[in-house]
Amino acid sequence: MYTLPIQPDWMMSPSRQDFLGLSLASGLTGMLSLFALVILVGLAIIRKSSEFSYEAWRLSHAILALIIASLGFFHTMDAGRYAQEIWMRSYWQFMLGLALLSLAWTYMIKPLIQNRSAHEVISIKEISKNIWELMVKHPKAKKIEYQGGQFVWLKIGSSSPTPENPFSIASCSSQDSSVMKFLIKDVGDFTHQISQLQVGQKVFIDGPYGNFGAEAFSVGHDQLVMIAGGVGIAPMISILRQIECDQNPQILAKKILLIYGNRVAEQAVNLKEMIHLASFKHLEVIQLVSEPKNEWQGLTGILDAPTLKKILDTHQINLKSAQFMICGPAEMIDSVEISLDQFGAPLSNIASEKFQYDFGKMNPKNKRSVISTLLGTGALLAAAIYSALH
Repeated sequence: MYTLPIQPDWMMSPSRQDFLGLSLASGLTGMLSLFALVILVGLAIIRKSSEFSYEAWRLSHAILALIIASLGFFHTMDAGRYAQEIWMRSYWQFMLGLALLSLAWTYMIKPLIQNRSAHEVISIKEISKNIWELMVKHPKAKKIEYQGGQFVWLKIGSSSPTPENPFSIASCSSQDSSVMKFLIKDVGDFTHQISQLQVGQKVFIDGPYGNFGAEAFSVGHDQLVMIAGGVGIAPMISILRQIECDQNPQILAKKILLIYGNRVAEQAVNLKEMIHLASFKHLEVIQLVSEPKNEWQGLTGILDAPTLKKILDTHQINLKSAQFMICGPAEMIDSVEISLDQFGAPLSNIASEKFQYDFGKMNPKNKRSVISTLLGTGALLAAAIYSALH
């Protein structure tokens, strides 16, 4: 795609017209765009351990993306030999326009649209220790289509791009889908603001997104194991509610094992109030508490490999054919994924819902993602080199 600053002496071409040279402007823009890309990737990797606020981190991504797109485009147009072809210039112009349009959509157009369709808080209550159930409704009673297990981006106070945070939906899509429910744990500034909301206040929703839970609605697996930690129970409740709403006899007849862990029993939501358990023919619920009080009668400890294996064996789960779904703290998800891989469960049968990813932790699914990315990148580079040499 690019050329050296001067035409090498060993080149056989008598003409220099195809060699544009690397000017100061094209050189600087290329280096700056590459530097910005390195920073953007680096900020993504250290997101969890950095002291940046979420809002500052996300704004930095928008600014860096704009720098990369703009300076990268100028560098390509000024220094790219093949980029001088009309069709290639048109391609890069189109890609730049697409990048700028996506930024404009995210940070300008979509907030304006959301401002005209704000949702209204119709209920906010604490249903267990530091766990709040938020219920919102579209003012025009507009039906919202979503699948159990999906999530939305939630904003309060203003439809501006930041701050906003992702939350799993805890309700099901039905004829009265103008109402959505969420289970939110009060653990930070943003979630504490949500706990202080009043009935009638406006919130802004962007979504739904994601495909977590799609496997639960497939008849390809006759056993479904749902493993939830803390507020990770929210998408599980949504999926079970959706199964109940859909009334598919094959899905309702599945053997479903729900393993629900919490630090203390007071944090656990009352599942009997959330789900009509009698609707399911083969639903079993196992609750686990790591710091129990004397009156706790259920399982105790953490969901380590021996405990998980004992539960699965006791309930006769076929590790090779069962579908596993995991949601909760990132550390718990990593631990469960490693354990299931050691037990022989296929990685393709394990679905996880994370809102924070740390690829520095080489669990089996992270390894597969990294290897797939490297193989794909290698294939593209090989194809590019082969095309250049032929």
